[in-house]
Amino acid sequence: MHVKFWGTRGSVPTPGRATEKFGGNTTCVEVVAEGHRLILDAGTGIRELGLVLAQEGPSASTLVFSHLHWDHIQGLPFFTPLFLKGFEITIYAPAQLMSPLKKVLNKQMATDVFPVDFADLSAEIRFETLAKRGITTGPFHVTALPQQHPGGSWAYRVEASGRTVYYSTDNETDPDADADGYAQQVDAYRGANLLVVDGQYTLEEYPSRRGWGHGVLEQVTKLAQEAGVDRVAITHHDPMRDDEELNALERRIRKSAPELQLFFARDGLAVEV
Repeated sequence: MHVKFWGTRGSVPTPGRATEKFGGNTTCVEVVAEGHRLILDAGTGIRELGLVLAQEGPSASTLVFSHLHWDHIQGLPFFTPLFLKGFEITIYAPAQLMSPLKKVLNKQMATDVFPVDFADLSAEIRFETLAKRGITTGPFHVTALPQQHPGGSWAYRVEASGRTVYYSTDNETDPDADADGYAQQVDAYRGANLLVVDGQYTLEEYPSRRGWGHGVLEQVTKLAQEAGVDRVAITHHDPMRDDEELNALERRIRKSAPELQLFFARDGLAVEV
């Protein structure tokens, strides 16, 4: 599988000189296998992906959302393939998410807040329910797993070509408060060749951010170690962090877990799994 990060920032876009290295676009990850495309979340990073796809010509994509908070949907109205005939976008969601998903996507492109109504888009757009046992689309088998986040969120286990990417953003796992949940998370991560995981906060910051529904760097690193994950991509970076701070944190976390192949994701980074 070919994985590319188009947006790695959490909460709000952060353009500017201070964030040039890691980028300022909110969450969007593209996974390609055997000529098929799966898009995970539609933060502002999806805009640049759409510009590339529009230049390449009509194609089909599958899109899933971890949840409906603003930083994971706000790029969709600027995803160029939506406005072009010949493009096909299939949006999968767990049954619990499907109804609010349709309402929110329509609402953010309603005519009182956006010039083009969602119902008037030119691409062929389909909504499909993602079954509990998962779905198979092209070479991908995609399974959704519930997470701990205000309002709920979903992780996605993506399997194709004998490889596994586990996408887990906006998830809070506190081993001190929820030992059972922590153990379940270790089991969920097990066998992943690439874990893309929310590491928005540090352990020092966590007490004042408890209950916000985001990952803690030291905790997700420990989880990955216990699960035997091959590689770890830290994402959903705090919008308050600039490149200098993220560089320092990456060095610190790598030093604390030298046996892990760990890196901080950045906009535009592509990796093979």
